[in-house]
Amino acid sequence: MRISAPLVSASVLVALAACGDDGGAPPDASLPTWHRDLPPSNVMGDRRGLQPARGIIHLHSPYSHDACDGEPRPGGAVDEDCLADLRAALCTTRMDYAALTDHDDSMADEAFETLFSRRGGDQLVLDSSGGPIASRLACPDGPGALITVGSENPIMPIMLDRHVSGTASERHATYDGDDAATVAAFRAAGATVWIPHTEGRTTAELLTLAPDGIEVYQLHANIDPDIRVERLGLPSFGAIQAVAEFADTNPGGPEPDLAILSFLLPNGPSIARWDELLAMGRRVAGSGGTDAHQNALPILLKDGERGDSYRRMLRWFSNVALVSDRTDPVAIEAALRGGRMFVAFDVLGTPVGFDARAVAGGSAVAELGGEVAVSAGATLEVSVPSIFELPGELPAPVIRARIIRVTAGGPTEVAAGPGPTLSAPLDLAGAYRVEVLMRPHYLGPYFRQLGTGYADMEHTWIYASPIYVTP
Repeated sequence: MRISAPLVSASVLVALAACGDDGGAPPDASLPTWHRDLPPSNVMGDRRGLQPARGIIHLHSPYSHDACDGEPRPGGAVDEDCLADLRAALCTTRMDYAALTDHDDSMADEAFETLFSRRGGDQLVLDSSGGPIASRLACPDGPGALITVGSENPIMPIMLDRHVSGTASERHATYDGDDAATVAAFRAAGATVWIPHTEGRTTAELLTLAPDGIEVYQLHANIDPDIRVERLGLPSFGAIQAVAEFADTNPGGPEPDLAILSFLLPNGPSIARWDELLAMGRRVAGSGGTDAHQNALPILLKDGERGDSYRRMLRWFSNVALVSDRTDPVAIEAALRGGRMFVAFDVLGTPVGFDARAVAGGSAVAELGGEVAVSAGATLEVSVPSIFELPGELPAPVIRARIIRVTAGGPTEVAAGPGPTLSAPLDLAGAYRVEVLMRPHYLGPYFRQLGTGYADMEHTWIYASPIYVTP
């Protein structure tokens, strides 16, 4: 998303800062400590030799012109403080991969290897021909995320192996392109092709571009006043007004990391585009777009971080690829391209044990992104997840799953329930996808004086990419 200034005006920031003077509820020493980090991805559990790899798809570094409060390159040099925030956030949230997606201004002007932003002990990862395809981030406690290069303009190529061909000027034109020829150029450069901001796309456009994946949730779309009105049919400043409640800097104020729950809603138009593509027989994965720039809400909240800090935004949700080796960028990209992935809203808790697979004869015959024939007589078996290290003294959440079958006639819910398992026969051709939803009652006490309203609402916890059933 291109924005040239913070989304919140100076006058609004002053009003938000004043919230800290109203006095809040005293801190509740009996509450379990809020974790500002995430646990390692392996706590989610392996399944059939596949490991979960947690990552971010759609992320901006100082090589995007509008990152870092619109000043990513003061005096021409990278804003090292802003870059350090990004690097620390990837370490704190224990991401396994980070698909950078910088705008062509200025990534198209840089040498490809420069875009990995290597510092300190970072190590380049080379392909079989010796070219750099990723960089392994050095974190204080050991090797961290795999950093890959991509770009976000109308189309979002991720995990490029190299720049698109041509001079810097020609590269700008390609990265800014929006047609099938552009998609071909990105694939020629080794990219997996994604479409961002699908709330502003038509199904016809997506059919022409034939991407590997699309965003089914987009954080900036839920925040930006113009997009909320024009694309989502929501009140323009609804998200900002809701987040203002979390600007209380008193020790007894609400937990700032929960601010997203005040405006977290399904992106209806994006989900509709996804289902329309699936109904037409297209195979396309779904992702959540973090779109972090650290450029929208520079006010400091009670935890000492700005409202839109990289850590906070990366803590909110991620994209989990199911891979044979979470340290291998080639394996991760193959999983994303093939739709062996799901979106997890980590703010609701790390999901442990989630699994969705096609089963026939007592064995799994297809994973997410895979296919099975109607004649196989398979069923879709879902293991409904639990929350990692859920404190027993807090109110219990209510978790349920739903299986949605998408055929030429559109989407239909074919099964729903609280688990621990859920199943549906794969007896009609189409795409079968799973959603997991939660009423996170256990988070209610962390909202403190705001009450439990947001914790009593049902939120989507997981969007899983489909399994495809052929005639």
